[in-house]
Amino acid sequence: MTNPDSKRQRLPRISPLITRIFLPLAVIVAALVIQYADPQFRARIRDNAFDQLQSIAPLPYRSELPVRIIAIDDASLSAIGQWPWPRTVLSGLIDRLTDMGAQVIVLDMLLSEADRTSPEQISAFWPGHQALQNALKNIPSHDKTLANSFSRSNVVIGFPIEPVAVSTIPPPAKAHFLSFGGNAADWLPHYGGGLASLPVLTDAAQGSGAISLEPSSDGVLRAVPLLYHVKDTLYPGLGLEALRLSGGVSNLTLQIAAPATGRTPGIAGVGLDKEVFFPTAPDGRVWLHFRPLAPERYLSAQSVLTGKADNKLIKDHIVFIGATAKGLGDTIYSPLGELIPGIEGHVQLVEQLMTGDTLLRPAWENDLLLATLCASGLLLEWLLARYRPVWSVLLTVLVLTGLFALSVWLFIYQHLLLDPFYPALAVSALFISMMVPRYLQTEREQRWISKAFSRYVSPNRVKFLQENPQQLELGAVYRECSFVMTDLEGFTPLIEQYTPDKLSSLINEYLEGMIEIVFKHDGTLDRIVGDAVVAMFSAPLVQPDHAARALACALEMDEFSQRCSLRQRELGIPFGRTRIGINSGNVLIGNFGGKTMLDYRALGDPINTAARLESINKRLGTRICVSKSVVDQCTGFTGRPSGRLLLKGKRETTETFEPLTEAQARQPHITEYLAAYELMDANSPDARAAFERLASKYPDDPLAVYHANRLAAGETGSTVIMREK
Repeated sequence: MTNPDSKRQRLPRISPLITRIFLPLAVIVAALVIQYADPQFRARIRDNAFDQLQSIAPLPYRSELPVRIIAIDDASLSAIGQWPWPRTVLSGLIDRLTDMGAQVIVLDMLLSEADRTSPEQISAFWPGHQALQNALKNIPSHDKTLANSFSRSNVVIGFPIEPVAVSTIPPPAKAHFLSFGGNAADWLPHYGGGLASLPVLTDAAQGSGAISLEPSSDGVLRAVPLLYHVKDTLYPGLGLEALRLSGGVSNLTLQIAAPATGRTPGIAGVGLDKEVFFPTAPDGRVWLHFRPLAPERYLSAQSVLTGKADNKLIKDHIVFIGATAKGLGDTIYSPLGELIPGIEGHVQLVEQLMTGDTLLRPAWENDLLLATLCASGLLLEWLLARYRPVWSVLLTVLVLTGLFALSVWLFIYQHLLLDPFYPALAVSALFISMMVPRYLQTEREQRWISKAFSRYVSPNRVKFLQENPQQLELGAVYRECSFVMTDLEGFTPLIEQYTPDKLSSLINEYLEGMIEIVFKHDGTLDRIVGDAVVAMFSAPLVQPDHAARALACALEMDEFSQRCSLRQRELGIPFGRTRIGINSGNVLIGNFGGKTMLDYRALGDPINTAARLESINKRLGTRICVSKSVVDQCTGFTGRPSGRLLLKGKRETTETFEPLTEAQARQPHITEYLAAYELMDANSPDARAAFERLASKYPDDPLAVYHANRLAAGETGSTVIMREK
């Protein structure tokens, strides 16, 4: 029979067993699961590593490469006229490039509508002028003229792809694919359709390629697909199609690696001919090794049209034509942090396919992580059992240094993209799990809560967190939160007008009242920037009614700020009004800054949108601007729509509202405004007259006056394009 005392003596050994074996093993297993599952945050770490490697060793500019960009830039628009140009101008540009010896001409643009300046188009506007009708019949169509130029040249025309099916028919595929080892479509993302240029143009062009680039979620372009699966057809990307025409080949060969071959399954690469093969990632993408933006690669379109361009810069070159003028062409960020024209992605792809400088991820990346973690864990256990902890620290530093050195060497000399950040994080986590005693966790959490959140949240929340620490998530998490952004108009003139002691008294009184309101509604003070207050709700604790709290907080802030402004103005102080923006959305919430500086805050686009809504009040004439994401969560919201705002840099509109009291909502001018807005939202031609009557009848309603002026300037609908931040 076993002695009960012996059991009690062995029980304490369970805790060291968990700390020394199971906890490090759990770290290794978790790191490998994340590596193989590759969730979004893992991909973001890899993208960050990609950007850092690019910054360390960007690709140098090579002037000898036969690639050139003809830019439809601001100088060209000033000289020739606004875009779109008549097709006869494009025809002249293509003819000029062909005469200069261009090998391939690539159009990074969509020409899906007939030229409005073409004779047959103009004729439709003058039905009663027979003499003019007869004269115009003798002038060839501009689109046909451009198609004739295509026929005389070696032209690739681009088309954008759409993720969902569209009514238009994609252009005819000019390239033919020969697939070996499998079906490439099984490994490519499927797109529902594409937008084609006019048939007369696509038929005359010798090549057709997809122009749509696919930046990462942060807007940075890191990889470009060589192939696109649109409906039931394979299309080459714009750059690959340009190289196909440059090589004078009709067929592209696709090498597919099946799972049973022992290689990484997917698309292995694209062959241009028997001697030229472009390796790709399994999904057909090519990772680009970016060079800094090279102005030497660009020629202004007007310099070509006027004959000022040197023929040597065009002869035997692949020439891309695209828009780079401000507000005309698309722009993206490169991993080097540069804002570059979209056409630059296609050009750098062509250059790197020519030189073989494209990047690939090593197939043995997962095996390296497994070997590194297992070897590090065994060595750390051996060192901790026999030597002082400093040797374990030294080993960890050596492993991390080796990972970064290996990654840089592979990037520069082998064109391989190996992420050192995630393995370094995994090794660091393993080191921590083996070094830090588990029993310090509870004490650390209490100290963190007490010191950190007492500076940010209301006192009753601090007490609740201390009593209920399980309600708090200490790590960074994604969560839907609401944000209130405020800004005081005319603060800069106050700084210049009043002495520091007077000004500090004014602003402290104002900020104290605003912060008290935030705490009253159990909000968290994110930060104070000058006179601006940023508050967030549903962090650190989840608040299901965060949107309603934010709205109520903003309304009380508005009342307080109006009283404060009125009181100061009665004293002769020009205290401005407060603008407020409110928005909700998913953000990354956590503690940032490391050991030196503790900073609990939220990161994400919804915060920026709230700030933009605050500043847009100045343009709309309102004091509070609320996004639809907030309104949808506030039952019984009373207010009126202020517009569907297309914020600068955004692709989707943000529907916004101005909150009203019940008494304000019953006013006649609000009823009339809602009727006029409904007409404007439906793109009714009666909207302009309705808002003009409204503005004339209620000139002190700035929102009605704003829409009246906007519609009078030629805008239509409720979508407002904000060209400034």
